[in-house]
Amino acid sequence: MYLRRTMMTMAGLLIVALPARAQDVGFMSLNQYLGADLSPILAAAGADPFDPVVFNAAVVGALAEAAANKASERIEAQAELILKRGPDLVGLQEVFVFECADPFATGACDDPLVAGAFEDFLDLTLAALGGEYYEAAQVVNFRVDGVNAIPFVLPGYVQPAFVSTRDRDVVIARDGIATTPVNFDCPPVNVSADGCNYIARLSSGGLTVLRGYVGVDATVKGLAVRLVDTHLEVKDPSIPPLIQNLQANELLSVLAATPNDRKLVVLGDINSSPDDPVTSPYGQFSALGYTDTWNLRPGNANGTTCCQRSDLSNQQTQLSERIDVVFSREYPAKAIKVRTLGDVVSSKTRPPGLGVWASDHAAVAADLQFE
Repeated sequence: MYLRRTMMTMAGLLIVALPARAQDVGFMSLNQYLGADLSPILAAAGADPFDPVVFNAAVVGALAEAAANKASERIEAQAELILKRGPDLVGLQEVFVFECADPFATGACDDPLVAGAFEDFLDLTLAALGGEYYEAAQVVNFRVDGVNAIPFVLPGYVQPAFVSTRDRDVVIARDGIATTPVNFDCPPVNVSADGCNYIARLSSGGLTVLRGYVGVDATVKGLAVRLVDTHLEVKDPSIPPLIQNLQANELLSVLAATPNDRKLVVLGDINSSPDDPVTSPYGQFSALGYTDTWNLRPGNANGTTCCQRSDLSNQQTQLSERIDVVFSREYPAKAIKVRTLGDVVSSKTRPPGLGVWASDHAAVAADLQFE
């Protein structure tokens, strides 16, 4: 009996003396997709001479496409991905809200052609998550509202209605995790909600496309972390790559002030892949020693995240670029279950085989351990 008690006591002391096991902290990035291709609107806005008929057709076309893409059903499918994975912190991009004003009582806002476009993606997301996650911080990017609301005239109508829109990047956190928005101390003119807009930006005609970044500090399972979410300017032949390169450079300069006692994870849609030049956003992060956690995944899966057709109607996935990333400043002791999500046919909206993709992007997720 004495020997047994002694052995049990020694075992207990050994357990106490062992270092605590590192906890997995789950991160996920998801571009929700606004539901339409805005490039015809930007092209029409920047045309010289400006043609209001062409511009109106582009606006109506985008609204009709967004309505047909069924935001409420898509976001239900996105919420299912989040709930099944259960990440601690999630960075969302293209969290749009579309609103319609009808001062001439035309009825256009309720017309079936466009009515489905007028949704608030953040409200839909939080409702679909059923209280399991909450909004921790957001940055407002592209914004057209108030006196700048865009008039549109539907076919068969005479008077215009007006569409307002906001694009946001949002961090949501699992319920029970306390978070604090990061004060990046950006110039007052660049402050936007809880985050900052980039100095470098795209302008076309009278429209300016803002992008931004937002972050939260949190203690997750005993680990002090800072999560930063961003969406850089698109990579398109008609848009100078200098804009997104300058945005990445600006963000990296801001991130340099992150305290060393916090693990820094940066995620989002950076519109840049490992195949791009060293001056690209991906190249800049890599050059400064940030770890692309996808590269810690065993095997040779390509991890492509972009892009399905703009109308989301393609039967099989056609993702071809890896531009959605989870970067870590500190090299993780382990990267577990690094996955893309929402890129298989079974993740489409219902009914099976007949629905649309939840987004034109796949999500990317990683559970990370640090020493």
